[in-house]
Amino acid sequence: MTPLVSIIMPVWNGERYLEEAVRSILGQTFRDFEFIILDDGSSDRTPEILAGFASLDSRIRVITLEHEGIVIALNRGVAESRARWIARMDADDVSHPERLARQWAAVGKNPRAVICHTHVTIFGDPAYVTKAGRFIRSQALIALRLCFQCPIIHPTVMFRKDAFLECGGYRPEERHAEDFALWGRMIEHGRIIGVPEPSLDFRVHSSSISKQQAATQEALSQKISANHCERFMNLDGENAVRAYRAIQVTFVTHPIREWLWFVVGCLPKMRWHSLEMWAWVATRSIQILRSRKNPS
Repeated sequence: MTPLVSIIMPVWNGERYLEEAVRSILGQTFRDFEFIILDDGSSDRTPEILAGFASLDSRIRVITLEHEGIVIALNRGVAESRARWIARMDADDVSHPERLARQWAAVGKNPRAVICHTHVTIFGDPAYVTKAGRFIRSQALIALRLCFQCPIIHPTVMFRKDAFLECGGYRPEERHAEDFALWGRMIEHGRIIGVPEPSLDFRVHSSSISKQQAATQEALSQKISANHCERFMNLDGENAVRAYRAIQVTFVTHPIREWLWFVVGCLPKMRWHSLEMWAWVATRSIQILRSRKNPS
């Protein structure tokens, strides 16, 4: 029978945390899934660990690849999937037992949903651990945040396969920010909804891809952010870059005139609006004004 959800998890030399990640999926209270694990050419004990799990649970399918990177691995996983809904998982994170059940219930109540993400708990190396930010509920604030940063943590996501394919999937040229760009395309195809309860433990450590590729990721994220400003606020290229710069710079160095230009000249053009979005803008405006009066 066709499963309700296909879980996609790429791994490359992930032996250190792999067993914990796999067990967290097998321990889900929601049981109707297939678990597709893409081994991207691992040279450590990853193949041995995966073979052991696959021999014990028929829902696991291991696909071995040459080491071609996360984008190719993810697209291959989606291509191999059989379900209408795809759930992401990373090989160093831990899904809470109720994660999939919560997401499945949420998408069942929202027929226009194309993405369902969840809140997280951040853990791992104390040098990198930060407190998880406030969970965003509205489509409008998610869209606004997409104009300067990625507000959705990739391994929390469950997305609709048909919408993913219509958007062109993960793109190789967006590697290291492939999720950020994808959410910006998918938001135009339906609703992004969320589960406010923390449903995944997101591990941060020095060997994670986001830490290793920080410079590349930052440069690409700036380009993606400006593109979102252009599309979501119907701005030309020059003003899209200006809008991105107006919204993302630190409070103390923020030119107030640029922030006012953004709030008055750009935000009214946003395709989505909500009280949550405008409350966030008001709070940020107050922070900017206070920082200029009392620079540290």
